[in-house]
Amino acid sequence: MSTDTINWVWCEDCLDWKDAGNEVSFVNIEEDSFGKDLMTFLCDKCEKENKNNIIISDKKPRGG
Repeated sequence: MSTDTINWVWCEDCLDWKDAGNEVSFVNIEEDSFGKDLMTFLCDKCEKENKNNIIISDKKPRGG
């Protein structure tokens, strides 16, 4: 069983979770009002810019 974790971000246009290391292009990172990482990225599939919190998990999160 693998214990590697993946950084996931939600693409509002594709309505799908994307691997932040392999499926998107990094634009910017900042903190939201709660101190959580908020990443701005370009989705490699739809090529649109999105901004969303990073979810760290060993498997793709469910839902959106």
